[in-house]
Amino acid sequence: MQGVPTVLITVEADESRQARPPRALAPMGFRVGYSLGRPSDPALHKWILSDALHLLTHPAPPGVVVERDYG
Repeated sequence: MQGVPTVLITVEADESRQARPPRALAPMGFRVGYSLGRPSDPALHKWILSDALHLLTHPAPPGVVVERDYG
């Protein structure tokens, strides 16, 4: 299938794996509603978004959720 490339940023890695997204990033230790981490931390937000966009050009196999620790 071809279409618009997407990247899922999820805090529920196990649940997201079941959906087999084409590309997914799971920042570890974050809670629902805070997919990009703590508020008012633009450096962290940029880091996570940069990693997510990197998956567009270097994707993992479909269904694999890339977990990263940003602590």
